[in-house]
Amino acid sequence: MSVSLPSIPREFLGGWQRTLYAEPATPPYQQADTTTQVVWLQGEQWHADLRLPANGPDFSGITCLEGCDRRQLEWLAGLTAFAGVTQIEGERRSLLCTWHRFQNLCPGLEKDVGLLQWINGTTLEERHPHDHYVEHWQQISTEAAEEEIRCDEQGHLRWLQLGNHAMAITPRAVTASSAALFEPLSDLTDDALRWRASLCFNYLQRDQDGWQVVLSTQPWRVGERLSASTLN
Repeated sequence: MSVSLPSIPREFLGGWQRTLYAEPATPPYQQADTTTQVVWLQGEQWHADLRLPANGPDFSGITCLEGCDRRQLEWLAGLTAFAGVTQIEGERRSLLCTWHRFQNLCPGLEKDVGLLQWINGTTLEERHPHDHYVEHWQQISTEAAEEEIRCDEQGHLRWLQLGNHAMAITPRAVTASSAALFEPLSDLTDDALRWRASLCFNYLQRDQDGWQVVLSTQPWRVGERLSASTLN
């Protein structure tokens, strides 16, 4: 896939974890979340983002999508995980960021945009343009890390690596029923839910033994060992 967007400012490159989501953007918050596990990897153009709520169903004994019951499938298909390219415009004190989502586990029709400003040297604030929400992001790796990108023949991002952090993505099978992406989960058959949930995002960290899955949109994969070469 040919992308003509310019590279984003270097201070935003690296890995980020979310420490706060709150609505509205200013206190007193009506709703706040500090328990969802969220990782955002940002390269020079590509991004990948994975979000796992803490109140998910039990997946003990599950080893594949075929083994999931209806409740588990709806939870998996409704997760937030996406990848694409990032566009940042404006000056440092007034930055507008757009995350163009090319792959999306649970897509919607609303554009993903936020206003960015620094809280300190390693913490970034993202605010909805109309103050609907605020998010705080803590940097977990920096722009000095090596970046490696792998895409498939269809232009889908398969591997985004920033130093010792990586996101491995397995795309859905091509199907004629892509309209199912926008239907309510409760209206879908179990087979359609499995297809929706088959877009898999794995967040990995590298140690002396190689790459290990730390978070995944398919929870039974946590702990697995993977490498970029397995995605070919």
